[in-house]
Amino acid sequence: MKLLIVDATTEAQAFCAKRIEAFNQSDIEMLDLKVKLVGERECVERLHEADVLVLGSGLGDRATALARQANSISPWLHIVMFVTDEAYGGGAFRAAHSVGVRKVFTDSASPLDFLQELVAIHAEFRKEGRTREGRVIAVTHAKGGVGATTIAAALAEVCSVFHRRTMLWDLDVETRDLSRSLTVNGVEAKVVSAWVNGSREISRESLKDALIPISSDVSVLMPPDRMAESMDLVCHTDGMGISQRILELSRVLFDVIIVDTGGRMGPATGAILRGADVVLVVIDDTILGLTAVDLYLTFVKTLVGGVDRIVFLVNPYSGALLGVPQIAAELEPAHNLGEAPWRLPPVPNDPKGALWPGSGRTLYSMGQKSTRVVLEKIARELGILEGSSGSYANGAQSGSVAGGLFQRLFGGKKGASEAVPKE
Repeated sequence: MKLLIVDATTEAQAFCAKRIEAFNQSDIEMLDLKVKLVGERECVERLHEADVLVLGSGLGDRATALARQANSISPWLHIVMFVTDEAYGGGAFRAAHSVGVRKVFTDSASPLDFLQELVAIHAEFRKEGRTREGRVIAVTHAKGGVGATTIAAALAEVCSVFHRRTMLWDLDVETRDLSRSLTVNGVEAKVVSAWVNGSREISRESLKDALIPISSDVSVLMPPDRMAESMDLVCHTDGMGISQRILELSRVLFDVIIVDTGGRMGPATGAILRGADVVLVVIDDTILGLTAVDLYLTFVKTLVGGVDRIVFLVNPYSGALLGVPQIAAELEPAHNLGEAPWRLPPVPNDPKGALWPGSGRTLYSMGQKSTRVVLEKIARELGILEGSSGSYANGAQSGSVAGGLFQRLFGGKKGASEAVPKE
């Protein structure tokens, strides 16, 4: 969010800017605040650079005229005005609102009041699509061996082909299947450990230091490098706050965040499931898988807050056992799921599904065309390909490009800028 602060003198501009300096750094990063201080003469020519115009109290009566002019030039601009306590008592807010000012504060108002207004504006921007709001897909499963990690990696490669900035978060702290399958390993995991043990703050810069780029658009966030911190992250209640903070920052930096929970349940994964836009439950078509999902749903529905954000993806074990309609029919009487959680097409049974780990590719680029088509349909249904172009399935990418798409970008942390959005 770009703020243009206008006041009569540089001292008055700095005084107004100090309100923002009083915000927590986490709030500044979450709102992605960028501040520019200008005088009255520069204001009009700088309006096109701003999302929010902040008029300081030093402008006096001229602030109303400036607000009227700004509103006529940029009707979409949000205008916030500060006035002296005397002017506010004299009814200055009435005149300000008549010319399009959104909110009027007194100079003695708390910075928290100003922050609350900026948060409200940011929420409106998110609804309007005016600011980056990464979509979080939490990939989980009721029992192991259903291919949840395979699906998470494949969806990330779909995002890469469609040039969607994506973070793959490996939360399988014990076996690290996602990281190992993508041949990702590095000192970056030490940063995650530092977050957990409190020796380093979770910030935008430290998140960038923790990411390992594997393509021009996809980066991996590994589990902590030590088991003690790994267990603390997923099992200790402090993991909730850590996970929430990581999601807040990654939503600002990325278009898509795919979290492979590894099926681990705890405070951290609970917070992720509650905060995710979609909880993607990968299941197979076996009787054992069906009974596992039945038990899993008894508690995960409460954790997530209903079934509105739960979506099932059937990854067939053999392609000849239970079908999606039968699985849905068996679960419906006990859980009242409705049709929405079953809207995804099942993944075709692909003989190459087990060959991708360590290849620098995923099921998406290694599998048959029918598999690629279905994975793209799944990605669209999950809402992670909006406003993008490109496709393997339609021949827009060559086989040679596909083969090297997920090779890790070596060459030190300078490479990370290729996979993390620039400022």
